[in-house]
Amino acid sequence: MSKSKKKIKQDNSPNKELLEKKYHQAQQLQQNGHLNDAKKLYEELLEVLPDSPDCIHFLGLVHFQQGELDRAEEYFQKSITLNKSNPLYFCNFSLLANHMKDYDRAISLLEEAIKLRPNYSEAWLNLGSVHSAKGDMASAEKAFINAVKFNANYIKALFNLAVVQEALGKKLESSQTIEKIIKLKPSENLYHTLGLALYVLDPINHSKKAIKYLKKALKFNPNSLETYRALATLYVESNSIEKALEVYSKISDKISDYRDFNLEYASCLVSNGELTKAEVIYSSILKKEKENTVALNGVALIYQLSGNFSESEKMYKDILKKDIHNQKAYYGYSQCKKIDENDKEIVSQLENIITLKENSFGYYALGKMYNDLGQYKTAFSNYKKANDIRSKKIIFNKELLSKKIDSIINIFTDEYISHFSEYGNSSDVPIFILGSPRSGTTLIEQIVSSHTNILGAGELNYIRKIANQSGIQSNSRYPERLENLFSKGNEAKEIIKNDAALYLQNISKYIKDKNIIHVTDKMPNNFLYIGYIFMMFPNAKIIHAKRHPIDTCLSIYFQNFNSEHQYSFNINNIIFWYKEYAKLMNHWKTIYGDRILDIDYGSITNNIESVAKLMISYCNLDWQEQCIEFYKSERAIHTSSSWQAKQPIYNTSLDRWRKYEDYIPELIDNFSEYV
Repeated sequence: MSKSKKKIKQDNSPNKELLEKKYHQAQQLQQNGHLNDAKKLYEELLEVLPDSPDCIHFLGLVHFQQGELDRAEEYFQKSITLNKSNPLYFCNFSLLANHMKDYDRAISLLEEAIKLRPNYSEAWLNLGSVHSAKGDMASAEKAFINAVKFNANYIKALFNLAVVQEALGKKLESSQTIEKIIKLKPSENLYHTLGLALYVLDPINHSKKAIKYLKKALKFNPNSLETYRALATLYVESNSIEKALEVYSKISDKISDYRDFNLEYASCLVSNGELTKAEVIYSSILKKEKENTVALNGVALIYQLSGNFSESEKMYKDILKKDIHNQKAYYGYSQCKKIDENDKEIVSQLENIITLKENSFGYYALGKMYNDLGQYKTAFSNYKKANDIRSKKIIFNKELLSKKIDSIINIFTDEYISHFSEYGNSSDVPIFILGSPRSGTTLIEQIVSSHTNILGAGELNYIRKIANQSGIQSNSRYPERLENLFSKGNEAKEIIKNDAALYLQNISKYIKDKNIIHVTDKMPNNFLYIGYIFMMFPNAKIIHAKRHPIDTCLSIYFQNFNSEHQYSFNINNIIFWYKEYAKLMNHWKTIYGDRILDIDYGSITNNIESVAKLMISYCNLDWQEQCIEFYKSERAIHTSSSWQAKQPIYNTSLDRWRKYEDYIPELIDNFSEYV
């Protein structure tokens, strides 16, 4: 938000000093995101000063921030009618035009602002953002360069310049711009934007510094809702959803009318599986702004995750009618149905859009679309482009993973495990479904949770948190955290029992039906913690999903994972990761044998009934026929396999790799024994 530094020009107003104070208080509240309080003060001021262009303008900006677009335009227009010489008015008005996808109008407004003040850095920044949204990267670069020309330490402009230079293939210039950002010395006013910029540019190396900077920013200004928003965004990007929700919970009562906050909060709730809460927020936004495509995308995703694919498909189509450039909508559309000949117009449309502005969502969408259409060479090319974009800022540390796997194997020996065999909790409530991502964990959970005594809780993050929590050895993480249990005696028993009790407490909130006696946790990466799972719960059931390694690795490569899966954007990294996973699983099978039930994805597709009966029997339950009609279940699925897991069994994913064998020599060479 641009902030006016001018004083209200009504010299003959009563209590002028008091009015000035109230105006600056309103400005401060608006800057910190307290929009309702700011709105109230502007309205009070306008009762005394009905023709104050500043009060009118910033009240319009509040309406824009709250999603009341018609009122915003009315106030913006009125402020400019009263004062045509203030470039700030044109600059802020352009935000509304840009939001409405009226790019030509936004550019015209910004050009007027720059005409009035040629060195107006914020106008140049906004102009670059509009050109970028249009896909005109060359013009965007020129605008961002001008923004930096007039303000050398303008972090937002430097950040956007680096992104555009990278999109233009100017890697040297982009690196030089990033270096300028990194060398900036943070100050009270810079901690917020610098922290966020550093994280987005290089999340691997700068995530801790970014969090540190944002927390420092809150110390300087604890009332800044924008800084809380940035911190929550950073937690979401790093897949720390619960931490993000903690931040939102601190400010939820203050952001009820702040559109952009609530859009991000709702998205976070969706990621945490709280679909009903998220839908309420999206609906409230759409009441004010019925064509808000971010909210519409969110509702379409909720329909998709809930299994209402026809409604989801319809919504995505409607979004694309409103915003032909919306690459997230193309991606969502590709994920909620099998693309066929009737969709060729949409495919062609996206092909044209993506030439203007490359985006990983668009390329993943095209990959899925061409795969469904049987054009495998083109599909692979688009998947590769998507992964190349994602991998630019993500570094996979092979050595770190290898050391971790070796450490787990060295700690969890027969001797170590037998020493603690009597320490755990006797509960048999948890059923863990684990393995490699894209190996069939979602399908297995959907089958077993169709049983009336089993509740499918989805991918839970509790085991990782518990295994890594402090308390045994300071500053250590799993598995080293558990290494010193030998020397703890009775304290070790208490630690294990407390950890088990904490897990049971966490999953108990999912049990709302007296018939439920088991809860599934299908976090694939729990394969890392099998030893500690059995130490905590010796009676737990563990189902290990297996799939042809080439199909698994290829499916990982084709999936738009979050950045936590650092290995997933490069085929050679996926191969390395898979071999380490297989090595650890061999270790667990050697130790635990049949206590771990291996279920092969191919066996499910070839003989669903016998495999389903095997899994239900393994869980010590009586057979129920609805387990083979799992696709009729109404439970929401919060993973990328939501569409597949809601379909009857199909075998099109078996030996899928053969359609791509000309493009994956690395996979074939490394897993030749499976070919």
